[in-house]
Amino acid sequence: MNTACISLNDIQNNLRTCFMGREIIYLPETASTQIVAMEMARKGAGDGTVIITERQTDGHGRLKRLWVSPQGNIYMSFILRPSQTEISRLIMAASLAISFAIQDTTGIMTELKWPNDILINGKKVCGMLVENDIRDGQVNFSVVGLGINVNADMQDYPELKDIATSLINHTGKPVSREKLILSFLHEFERLYLDLNEHGKCVFEMWKKRLITLGKEVDVTSGKDIYSGIVETVASDGSLKIRLADGNLVHIVAGDVSLRHAV
Repeated sequence: MNTACISLNDIQNNLRTCFMGREIIYLPETASTQIVAMEMARKGAGDGTVIITERQTDGHGRLKRLWVSPQGNIYMSFILRPSQTEISRLIMAASLAISFAIQDTTGIMTELKWPNDILINGKKVCGMLVENDIRDGQVNFSVVGLGINVNADMQDYPELKDIATSLINHTGKPVSREKLILSFLHEFERLYLDLNEHGKCVFEMWKKRLITLGKEVDVTSGKDIYSGIVETVASDGSLKIRLADGNLVHIVAGDVSLRHAV
């Protein structure tokens, strides 16, 4: 595994964005970049502020699941102050930006699994978490957290190797985390700025990469479990699943398991 620390200078010297990453907080170790970002956002940190760490001691993903955070990967959260209409498509823009950045940096094609997993050959290479602060119906801020498996060999983690993968497992050599971060920041800013005027285009690109469409799935949403075939996805990102009894169920949030391996 490549244990060299992320070079903040390399990122800042090559950044060509308008607002994404214009302030980057680098922490060698922290409990969670998401916690730091949420605290900074509440104190008024600017749009596009990024927090990056080498190692998290208490990283969590969706549904408060523990996110194993070995060194060599990318653990990053960033602060946004989006409009109400942009919130539902933040996950689309972030998913696409990661997918494009991985392809740009390594040549590897990825797939998207609803709602927010990035896969390579059916195994998870990246997960995301979006947390919104909404008061009186108005968006105060959003924080997007990313965990990308880059240079930590998943074969070293028996409990994860069957469900997770890392870029180095496919490239056979260390991947530049600086280049991947730079590519992501550029791609995300481009897509994010398009959400208001060209949100439908972002949605269509995201939908095209979803492997969940047309698949038999089991979905856990709250205390309910649904089994059926994913017919389509709405423009707000919610799933429409056809159950065995013919009923169509609309899933806004949940956890999806594909019944058949991809």
